Amino acid sequence: MVLYFTTADNLGQSKEFSWWFNNLEFALDVLSNLSSKGKTISYARLIDNGHHINLPLDAFDGNNMSSSIRQLESDWQQLLA
Repeated sequence: MVLYFTTADNLGQSKEFSWWFNNLEFALDVLSNLSSKGKTISYARLIDNGHHINLPLDAFDGNNMSSSIRQLESDWQQLLA
């Protein structure tokens, strides 16, 4: 999957990035980590197997998402068992 995103620093300088990830949780954590370091994310799009989605920018508040996603996955597996 490829993550395209644009950030702005405290001075308003914008930079565009594209990054290949194998793991969705890691990609989301990267964006949250950038946010926690004072970067403003103004655009984020995820492309995987020809499908794309614009990511909700408000979700990147500086808190890692991977632990919550893993917990949700664990809950699903318990319910399905």
